[in-house]
Amino acid sequence: MENSHESQSLHLKDRRVDALGNFNLLPDELICAILDYLTPRDIARLACVSSVMYIFCNEEPLWMSLCLKKVNGPLPYKGSWKKTTLHLENLPNKYIDYCRKPLQFDGFHSFFLYKRLYRCHSTLDGFSFDDGNVERQNVLSKEQFDREYDRKKPVLLTGLAECWPARTNWTIDKLLLKYGDTAFKISQRTAGKISMKFKDYVSYMNEQHDEDPLYIFDHKFGESAPGLLEDYNVPQIFQEDFFDVLDRDSRPPFRWLIIGPERSGASWHVDPALTSAWNTLLCGRKRWALYPPGRVPLGVTVHVNDEDGDVNIDTPSSLQWWLDYYPLLADEDKPIECTQLPGETIFVPSGWWHCVLNLETTVAVTQNFVNPRNFEFVCLDMAPGFQHKGVCRVGLLAVDGGCLMNMEKNMSCDKDNFNNSDLTRKEKRVKILRSQESENHEETANAASRRYNLWKHGFSYDINYLTMFLDREKDHYTSPWSSGNCIGPREMREWLSRLWVGKPRMRELIWKGACLAINADKWLECLGKICSFHNLPFPNDDEKLPVGTGSNPVSFFFFLSFFVPHLTAVFF
Repeated sequence: MENSHESQSLHLKDRRVDALGNFNLLPDELICAILDYLTPRDIARLACVSSVMYIFCNEEPLWMSLCLKKVNGPLPYKGSWKKTTLHLENLPNKYIDYCRKPLQFDGFHSFFLYKRLYRCHSTLDGFSFDDGNVERQNVLSKEQFDREYDRKKPVLLTGLAECWPARTNWTIDKLLLKYGDTAFKISQRTAGKISMKFKDYVSYMNEQHDEDPLYIFDHKFGESAPGLLEDYNVPQIFQEDFFDVLDRDSRPPFRWLIIGPERSGASWHVDPALTSAWNTLLCGRKRWALYPPGRVPLGVTVHVNDEDGDVNIDTPSSLQWWLDYYPLLADEDKPIECTQLPGETIFVPSGWWHCVLNLETTVAVTQNFVNPRNFEFVCLDMAPGFQHKGVCRVGLLAVDGGCLMNMEKNMSCDKDNFNNSDLTRKEKRVKILRSQESENHEETANAASRRYNLWKHGFSYDINYLTMFLDREKDHYTSPWSSGNCIGPREMREWLSRLWVGKPRMRELIWKGACLAINADKWLECLGKICSFHNLPFPNDDEKLPVGTGSNPVSFFFFLSFFVPHLTAVFF
């Protein structure tokens, strides 16, 4: 009896109920999400309410979020996110310096907070994967690259950077000596534009214990540190870039300097405008995971605005995905993976999902590009509408049941849609048979299962296939232009116009892209009717593309409608 009494006296009472009151009914994850909406001063007051609220309100990830939402410009990191936030609140130094080590309380346990703390202090020394999922090639000719990899699959290339000065110059110590006072742009999930001097960023890297650390992701590093551009050159197989016809001020961001510590990295995403990319690692190790187009990773949600087609992606951090979601995957559902080593260049094709985790401090350079093999996909992604953007990223999961049934019928009746795809003949036949089988069992299969099966067993990342989901009623002159597009409608017209003039041998391809992005075929048809009605000469080949930065064809149409009687009868 005496021993039993002693064990009861040693039993710790759970302080959660008394300390949280009715908030005890909420999961810890939701409590943390609610706190994220408060101001730093409100968090400080709430920390005084109870011991458990004190614990929640002193979490570094919370103060990191509060700080990043507040800062817009240079970031003065002060050794912890709480101190940095209080500094931005312009509090006297005596209050900031008073930030002592947090108090400790017994009788409280949170699995959610523990997992987050574990991720914040994880070391990745033995965290690598390399069993040959991604092919490694030493030397590739342009012809071999175009034939075997471009728009088809990723590849790791060795030897492309061996002669670069960056191979020896781009270490943290050498960059610190030369560019310590240079400010670089920082990547984060908030809307603010954050920058840090490189010497301050290196101090942050050495002091931080963040789950998803900040990393340098600067597309203007060539302006702030032009000497870096002299340390590398674009590999010959990636030099063709259709955006080169634009002036530097007009072209969208295309190259980035990337520097980040262990645990940092890019969470799951598809590169902007369905461009392709190459990434060369100069020091450190990166772990890559990739899925082909249409295979949205587990834990990732894609939102496409049904008005302007703007795409937003909800995804866990890179480290959280590998620790929490990756173990749940069956072997057949795991991504393609590899560990990138210093000096290696990885090629990521158009439309491929990828996630990157830095296993140690890394320095890399990357560029996105548009060439003849992804040009139509880029133009398609710029086009007004929303469904085609969703299908390009998540496959048939973005299609509702009614549209899916119509698509299946079209697929089974018109097998020519597959003639230009990248599927092998056997894969084409299997896909067609599946489509017919789905139609035969339409009475018993619901739309959700059909959509899942089509996504699971193959997705045709083919321009003719994807164009089926384009809303032909949308017009880029009158429909909302997605704010997520890398260039605006006027810049898009200028780009196509310059390509039309500068690459006459590729006009067939450029015309296809112009029809997808800006309805060039419709405007040419209208122009033909105007010319026919007024006995005007039909525009020659140099004049038929209704693009450029001049008059808007919509305004031109209304001008003619006002001054030329009965002109509208030609169109309606």
